[in-house]
Amino acid sequence: MESSTNMKFGVIAVDEFSEFVSENLAMLSSVLQNLGCSSENIVVKHVPTLHDSVVATQFMAQYTDVDGVIIVAPKSKLMDTLPLMNGIIQIQIQWTMVVEIGGYECAENIVSMISMQNEMEIEANESRGLRSDLC
Repeated sequence: MESSTNMKFGVIAVDEFSEFVSENLAMLSSVLQNLGCSSENIVVKHVPTLHDSVVATQFMAQYTDVDGVIIVAPKSKLMDTLPLMNGIIQIQIQWTMVVEIGGYECAENIVSMISMQNEMEIEANESRGLRSDLC
């Protein structure tokens, strides 16, 4: 199991799905903390509707130093809304930002993806350093 000790997460709770949020938000924070994340590194913002989750994800990417974003809403609802998914995908590509959608089960996934991203970044920097040493 990966550690989230040095990671910071943006959590967007979609109030339109208040029952889903109440079932998952506290548990999500708990799982992230069990994986090593401090409570200060979990930034929770509430948005009124699923539609607002795209711009809130953009805000997280642009105005915070989070490593990834979890949108707390039923995954099927967002996945079935193609324009919103396209917006999320564009943010992921533009900001190299890991975004997960769902409930507390997203905690391990996002930690794993950010760990992979960090490892690949380190490996890329090391290989660049080796190439410049050879020249």
